[in-house]
Amino acid sequence: MKKILILALAVVMAGTMAACGMGDVGGASSAPVSSVASQAESSAVGADSMDDNLSGLVKYLAANSALSGNPEEMKADFIGAKSGVKYHFSYNGKDNVTVELYEFDPKLNSKAQSVFDEIKAEGQFKIMGQEVPAVVSDSGKYLMVYKDTVASDQNKKHQDDVTKLFKEFKK
Repeated sequence: MKKILILALAVVMAGTMAACGMGDVGGASSAPVSSVASQAESSAVGADSMDDNLSGLVKYLAANSALSGNPEEMKADFIGAKSGVKYHFSYNGKDNVTVELYEFDPKLNSKAQSVFDEIKAEGQFKIMGQEVPAVVSDSGKYLMVYKDTVASDQNKKHQDDVTKLFKEFKK
């Protein structure tokens, strides 16, 4: 059973890696020029009005223009999480951003603690031989993996703004 699960996970990861490797294939910008942080500051949507769970985090980020599109449920237990979702959308490129969000129990199991320790020490964790850059929220309850294949200053600023919103959620 474990071998089947590992094989299935390897197939999913290989497909994800292949899709992410395409880079910016062109296209018009589908994102507004203003930054997420300035939108969040002028927005009436605060974290206080959201539930302290993955659904609340997603609603908060979407309301502050940090996420768009439809979520794809992710297998989360392989990193010790309760649940996870993935968004794939465009920001100054074509389908260039992937954001994975995971929720953890407040009492981290050993698998989750190991992942969190790696992220806190190195800013990434290792899974199936791959280094995955990630961020832990200030509350210690959520994990975010943000990947953008467009390396412009504007895209980097957007990632920084999204990360700030994410980290401050329910701290």
